[in-house]
Amino acid sequence: MELLRLFPVQMAMQHSLDEKINHLEKAEQLLREHPVLIQKIVPACSVLESDVPEMLCEVLRFLHLCRHAQHPLTPSQIVDLAWHEFILCTKAYAAYCQEELGLFIHHTPGGTEEGNAAQYRATHRAYLKKFGVPNTRFWPHPTLKMLTNCGACESDL
Repeated sequence: MELLRLFPVQMAMQHSLDEKINHLEKAEQLLREHPVLIQKIVPACSVLESDVPEMLCEVLRFLHLCRHAQHPLTPSQIVDLAWHEFILCTKAYAAYCQEELGLFIHHTPGGTEEGNAAQYRATHRAYLKKFGVPNTRFWPHPTLKMLTNCGACESDL
């Protein structure tokens, strides 16, 4: 009997985390609420101001993938740079993680070139499965020479 009462609550919590999130809409909302992110992402990622909503959208998609992964993931270099800027807005980042993901996604720099490349390939596969073919401007196709394409950082739950 106890399990029957808990099951709907657990299912509702999982459902709210798994709903199809409009990451671009959420990115635009974050940018309206925290316009400093625009000022930070533009120079850090060498993108135009008009590119920032899509850039932040890719960060949010990466965080969504991290939330559901059973192992650390590694972003592309440009997504990693934008993630750095989002993390620096600590209150906004922590609130996003808690409200949208249900937990804080830690950022762990380091790893070997080979390990980061393997994790980036896993990230790319997870992205393809969840969101379809990524924009290669933000997610270069994994290749044998990954050092210039992936960040040396990974997610850590």
